[in-house]
Amino acid sequence: MSAMIASGGPIVSLGSAGSFGLLGGTISNTGASVVTGNVGATTTVTGFPPGIATGTVYPAPSNPAVNQAYLDFESAFNSAAGLTSAGSFTTATSQTFLGNTVYASAGDISTITGTSLTFNALNNPNAVFIIQIPGAFTVNGAMTFTLENEAQASNIFWIVKNAATISVGSSGAILFDGNILTGSSFTMSAASGGSGVLAGTIDGCVFAETANTLAGMTNVGGCASSSANSVPEPGGAWLVGLGCMLGIAGWRRFRSVSRGL
Repeated sequence: MSAMIASGGPIVSLGSAGSFGLLGGTISNTGASVVTGNVGATTTVTGFPPGIATGTVYPAPSNPAVNQAYLDFESAFNSAAGLTSAGSFTTATSQTFLGNTVYASAGDISTITGTSLTFNALNNPNAVFIIQIPGAFTVNGAMTFTLENEAQASNIFWIVKNAATISVGSSGAILFDGNILTGSSFTMSAASGGSGVLAGTIDGCVFAETANTLAGMTNVGGCASSSANSVPEPGGAWLVGLGCMLGIAGWRRFRSVSRGL
């Protein structure tokens, strides 16, 4: 998948990685997570099942398809991380991002409960938002995402140099918009009640160069091209996953209508 936009704006090209919802050096899952697209790691994959994917859960290690996707992910990460920023991302509780713009933080970012982020595509559905974090990124509680003027979650890219962590805490399941690409690890914490309780939904794909950990039940929406490029696994587990994702797709459709997209 490529995030292709009008001339003069940034481009993020994921290549074959665009068919993966979850990709990393290692993959670990402890709950009934649902991933749109393929799942793969260069070394080990654990927790699928109970986790399910609408695409292929590739055996590890040294699967050619996964290795190529991982290289494409690294290339996309390095290219996006090297772009010159035109705006800032801070720990302010309320911020607005404009489409076709690169934003960067000064270092680590740790959000607080109540953080509100607005993405304004300026009536361009192909507008890309790139947020560079040259450090660690920690989400400590509930965040609110507002997508305005045809902004798409699939065109939001979080480029995190170090560890990215979403800590659900007492705020309940979290909804996070955008694709997360990290040069280190990604961890989704478990919600109170254990691995059977929804920790959150990531409306995008999640790629980590080292460990990619879902410590609870997490829904990963995948890249925009995942459903088109992935090959479903046969069998009952996939049928269950398809049913789950149809429900999620309907819910995401409702969110889009409610946002006026």
